[in-house]
Amino acid sequence: MNPGSVSRTKKIGMQNMGELMAGTRFLAGGGWRGKRAFLALAALAVLASCSGQMRFPVTLSAQRDLAEQNIEVIQMSPANIQQYRTPAFRVDRSRGVNPPPGVHPYTYRVGPGDVLRVTVYVDPERTQTATEATGDGASGIVIDESGEFFYPFVGSVRASGRTVAEIRRDLAQRLRTYIADPQVDVSVLDFNARRATITGAVANPGATVLTNVPRRLLDLVNAAETTEFADLRRVSIRRRGTEYVVDLNAFVNRGAPSNNPIIMPGDLINVPENETNKVFTFGEIETREVPLGDSMTLTEVLAQVGGINRVRADARGIFVFRRTPETPDGFIVFQFDLRSATALVLATDFQMAPLDVVFVTNDPITRWNDTIGSVLTPIVGLAQLRAAVNN
Repeated sequence: MNPGSVSRTKKIGMQNMGELMAGTRFLAGGGWRGKRAFLALAALAVLASCSGQMRFPVTLSAQRDLAEQNIEVIQMSPANIQQYRTPAFRVDRSRGVNPPPGVHPYTYRVGPGDVLRVTVYVDPERTQTATEATGDGASGIVIDESGEFFYPFVGSVRASGRTVAEIRRDLAQRLRTYIADPQVDVSVLDFNARRATITGAVANPGATVLTNVPRRLLDLVNAAETTEFADLRRVSIRRRGTEYVVDLNAFVNRGAPSNNPIIMPGDLINVPENETNKVFTFGEIETREVPLGDSMTLTEVLAQVGGINRVRADARGIFVFRRTPETPDGFIVFQFDLRSATALVLATDFQMAPLDVVFVTNDPITRWNDTIGSVLTPIVGLAQLRAAVNN
C-alpha cells in the first residue's frame, strides 16, 4: 500500500470516528436510556459484523490454537507440493465395475413394427416385388404385433426374433413350390422394434432406436448429452435382469475397450449424478458449486469463478479445506500465498478432491472498513431520523 492510500485510510477512519462520536453525543443527549440504546445498538452491530464476516488466520502465530479444533494448516511451498499435489484418499470408483460381456458379432433381429422390403427376382430381365412403389418412395411390409407378416402365395411368415438372412432363407424355401430357383432379398426399410433407454444425469433422456449398425455406450451417452454433475465412472446397464457397472471414463481416458460395450435391445442405461463430484468456493470470491473434472487444479477452480476479489481479498489467505479419512472430525487446510508467481505455479499443480472447500479470507483493511461501516450505519440512520423528527 502506498503512503497516499494510508493517508486516505486514516482520513476515512477519522471521519468515521467523528461520526461515531457525534452519534454518541446525540444519543447520550436523551439521558441514560439514550446511552443504553447506543451501547446496545453498537454491540449488536459489532456482533452482526463479526458473525457476518468469514475469516481464517493467515499467520503462523494466529494458527497455533487451531490444532485444538482438529485443524491442521499446511502452508504450500515448492518443497512440499509433490507430497500434496494429488489427493491420496480419492475413492477408487473402478471398484465394483463389471462391464457386460462382449457381443461378437452383433446381429439385429427384427421385431413388431419393423418395416421390411422383400424382393423376389424371377429372372435377370424381370423382377417381382412384394409391394409397389408409392409416390414418396418404396413402401414395405410391416411386421404385425404377433411378429409375423403376410407374403403372397406363401401366407404368414414368422419374422420376430429372426435375422433378415433367416427370413430370406425361409421365403426362398417356401417359394420353390411356385418358382424353380427363387432369388430372394430381404432388408429392413424402417427400424422401429428394438430400442434402448437412457436415463439419469443427461439432458435428453429417453428411448433410442437401434438398427443393424451396432451402437456403443459412448454413442448413446454423447447423444443424450450428460449434465455437468454426471458420474461417468459408474454408468449402469441393466440387461435381461442383470445390472452391469461400466467405467466409461476408463475408455475415454485410457481406451479400455470393455468399458464401451455394444448396446443391446432392451438395455436400460442410467448415468448417475455424483453429489460429491464438486467443490465449493466461499469468502472474497464468487460463491459457487464448481463441477469437479478429472485432475482439476486449484488454478482451474479459481479461473472458473472469475478469480479472487483483488480489492477485498487477502492474497496470503487462499485456503483449501479438506476432510480426509484420517481427519473425520477435522480438516486439513492447505494455504496458498498468491502474492508471488511461485504460488501460482503451486496452485496449478495442486489437484482438487471431491467436496473440497476453497475459501479466500478478507484483507485487514477491508475487515476494518466493514466493521466500522456496520457500526456507523444504524447510528447515523438514527441520528438522521431524530433530526427529522425534531425538525
